[in-house]
Amino acid sequence: MLEIYYASPYAATWDQVDFALALDRYDLLAMQPHFPGYPYFILGGMFVHAFVDNPAKALSIFSVVAMFSATVPIVLLAKKYLSTAAALFISALIQSASYVMVIAGQPMSDGAALAALWWYWWSVEWARERDGWQRQLLPLAFFSLLTGIRLSYAPFAVAILFLWYEDWKKHRSVRRIVCFLTAAAFFQFIWITAVAATEGSFQSFFKLALSFTSGHFEEWGGTAANDGQPLWERVIHFFFYNILWTGIASQNVILLFLYMVVWIAIWRSRKFLFPRWLLVSGFVYFLWALFAQNIEKPRHILPLVHLVLLYGWTCYVRHHLSMYRWSIALAVLAVQFVTGTWHLREQALQLPATYQLAYDLRDSRENFVLYTWEETRVLQYLDVDFPHKDVLHFSFFLQDKENYRHVKIYMTDHVVKGFQAQGISLSRHVRKVKIYRSSTLADPVYGNITLYEWMN
Repeated sequence: MLEIYYASPYAATWDQVDFALALDRYDLLAMQPHFPGYPYFILGGMFVHAFVDNPAKALSIFSVVAMFSATVPIVLLAKKYLSTAAALFISALIQSASYVMVIAGQPMSDGAALAALWWYWWSVEWARERDGWQRQLLPLAFFSLLTGIRLSYAPFAVAILFLWYEDWKKHRSVRRIVCFLTAAAFFQFIWITAVAATEGSFQSFFKLALSFTSGHFEEWGGTAANDGQPLWERVIHFFFYNILWTGIASQNVILLFLYMVVWIAIWRSRKFLFPRWLLVSGFVYFLWALFAQNIEKPRHILPLVHLVLLYGWTCYVRHHLSMYRWSIALAVLAVQFVTGTWHLREQALQLPATYQLAYDLRDSRENFVLYTWEETRVLQYLDVDFPHKDVLHFSFFLQDKENYRHVKIYMTDHVVKGFQAQGISLSRHVRKVKIYRSSTLADPVYGNITLYEWMN
């Protein structure tokens, strides 16, 4: 109930605005939402929106409820190795992971997608237990649900390939494999057809797909191809900062210390073998998140965090536990819950930095123009009445600012950093005006925004 009460009511980033606007008018061309459309996530948000006026809050609540439903598959999977009581305890430890709680409480698809991923994992294991072909259909249906919520989780399709390989070894039937392929295509075709219909045709949909994919991998996506960061730095940042410090420890020193104690205990005890299909699919997603996702946004590592916790806690509790080990586990549970609740409350009650910037300048009596980066999407969503423009290139800024000779020219730190990355020295031309702060755990990119004034 706390997670629903503190579900975020703010659309504070570009992606969150895309999702919030889609509840009132679904239009991919207008980026409501952006490609690939996230139809099942938007559909769930629309249902909640019928009862909750705030579209951002409606999407956040849907994600929270979906994430709560994942308790069932988590327990069912854990029961394959543990008692029911231990499986329930592990479920509580996984579900209380602080960083996941924070991200699931946002109007983003990550929380709902993680919930669908757990149901998909359970369905794969369930299909492996019996030989009937009917069981093979459920993972395909859940995988379609998963990609219709968040397409970037597609690498987990590797689990289905394992399932089909095992079926092939048993039956050596080309007909069965063809039927499975047809069923998989059919389930995916459901949501793709629905989204394409909103754009008028498959041709329009695939044009959008090509444009979005090209931009993601070549321009703004923050992937290894366009980041410019050395590979070794990217790997260290991804593993230690994104997964360990943020994803598991929630940037909390006490929680990090407790998990170090837990992992030392795991290292000394006898481990268990993770199902190969789950291990390999998790590793494939690890590579995908490392090279093909923006590592400035740690939320992309949510599946890896839950996989690590599932493995770690299963190793930890599957043997006899002393009072000391029980105490450590209970301490982790308590600290996680308190930390997650505190960050959820902060996220729900504190104005995001983008909102603070918008409201502060909205109340200003000066004549000015504001140059931004992605912040402009939030400013449009809030329908502010002052002039603002997104600017990516210094040459464009030099030309455009000539239209505002008699007003103050403001810009955000992301614009300044973008110009500096283009080799432009701005030390003599900008003056720091104000810093707007909110949670950098909830939004590491725009949690802090510095406002600068351009000085000719």
